[in-house]
Amino acid sequence: MRLAGTARDGPDRTAAAGLVLATFCLIGPPGSARAQDSRPSDETLRSLQERGRAVFLYLQAVDKAAELLKKHASEGVRPDRTVIIPDREGWQVVFLKDLTKESTPSGPKKGMVLVAESPFSPDAGEVGNLTIMEPPHAAPATAQSYARALDQAESATVSRPDAGDPFEDAVVREKDATFTVYLISHHGEDGGAGGQAGAPAGSVRFGRDFVIRLAASGRQVLSVEPVHSNATSVPPGPRAAGQPTLHAHEKGDLPFPTDVALVLRHPTLAPHLVLTPRFMFRIDSEGVVTWLGPNTLPQPSRSGEAP
Repeated sequence: MRLAGTARDGPDRTAAAGLVLATFCLIGPPGSARAQDSRPSDETLRSLQERGRAVFLYLQAVDKAAELLKKHASEGVRPDRTVIIPDREGWQVVFLKDLTKESTPSGPKKGMVLVAESPFSPDAGEVGNLTIMEPPHAAPATAQSYARALDQAESATVSRPDAGDPFEDAVVREKDATFTVYLISHHGEDGGAGGQAGAPAGSVRFGRDFVIRLAASGRQVLSVEPVHSNATSVPPGPRAAGQPTLHAHEKGDLPFPTDVALVLRHPTLAPHLVLTPRFMFRIDSEGVVTWLGPNTLPQPSRSGEAP
């Protein structure tokens, strides 16, 4: 199979590139001293893996929470926002309602109220029993600040041409109490405006994602940065046994946390290769990122499967 966007290189060179990629994927990184000196540190890769897994778990918890609400649809729990709050004693899913959006609000006249909650186990990837608040009461300050951060992040990106509804996001509270929101836009993935022409049904898109940083209050946006400078739709399969999927970055030296999160969410993509202008990496089905060495291959503009 020819790597999309590299037809000008000819079949022989494309086949050779595929052989190189498959070899790297199977045997791991090369050992030249010069290559090892320039490689990212193990600590950098571990940090990347941990953040990618945190994003994945947040999105997984939101998905599981939505399934839980469907099971209890008859009980009338209709939150405006679902927030996941990691804690040493266990993760908590909180369902919030913004009373400022109500025409005839009950309970507190302004702010957010807690309407339900449930524990989430990151190890098992499952939510626990749903506890419904009767009556709803004022949401904890922590939950409100998480919700504000998500609201502000979405408002900061919704009008961008490279974003748009529908989207999903995950919020992480940093050690300095600021917030980082990872937002992934799914606009156009099903062939609508903004979609990638010719992308197979069920493809996973790498791109149209953003990192938004906010102050500790969750009210002030500090920065909005696109993660990928290009979008690539990757078909999950079928493909030959052991053949990796891949996408290429036009900028930066490392995979992004959202790359790790998407492979964890769609393990059939693994092994997945990420080609940056300088390096090649492999992400496995457990989210482990392995440096494979310098990238000496032509950079494709669109990719999906290794040739």
